[in-house]
Amino acid sequence: MNMPEIYANWSQSIPDFHFHYLTTTPEQVTRNYMDFIYKTYPGGSFDTRPLNFSDISATLSIRKYLLTKVFETFPTRKFILVADTSNSDVMKDYPLMASTFKNQVACIFLRNTSATDSSDKFPYDTSGFEGLDNSTYMFFNVPDDLKGLDIMNGQCVNNTIKQDVTFSTQGLPFGLSKKSAAASLSIWSSVGLVTLGSAVFGLLV
Repeated sequence: MNMPEIYANWSQSIPDFHFHYLTTTPEQVTRNYMDFIYKTYPGGSFDTRPLNFSDISATLSIRKYLLTKVFETFPTRKFILVADTSNSDVMKDYPLMASTFKNQVACIFLRNTSATDSSDKFPYDTSGFEGLDNSTYMFFNVPDDLKGLDIMNGQCVNNTIKQDVTFSTQGLPFGLSKKSAAASLSIWSSVGLVTLGSAVFGLLV
């Protein structure tokens, strides 16, 4: 995956572009992670999980807490949020940021790991994106899908990449989402009822 190349291109081609890396790993054990980031990606600032047990919000909803802190600290900046679908916090918190800080989120890019990683075929929930402008976010498969996007002028979607967002749990077996699975079950249940006694349709139900 050539995500470092994408980041390097953004760093070189977009004026005053700043990278901020956020991990929910406790700060005491992030040295190796940070070393990898700084050797592989453009330099930038870093947020880690603080061990602050006096603040319940920081402990239980750490990504939301850290993201909110960044947005409130820099109210005039616009942000491009990048992550992947394997992180359930991201799937909730990124669209929440776009709803809460409407004028600050320029684009959301989420790599669909289920599309390319045989070891990472976990369901992911897209319900948080319902109601958002679908021109402001994209689920991509490989970093090359981001090449050529004019993000400075609000182009967040590569129209050659199929989106198929169902606003429900997706990435289920056989390419189903929770909504499509429910629809399929409803169809086959109807067939089963209509053809009661048919072993073939009974098995399909």
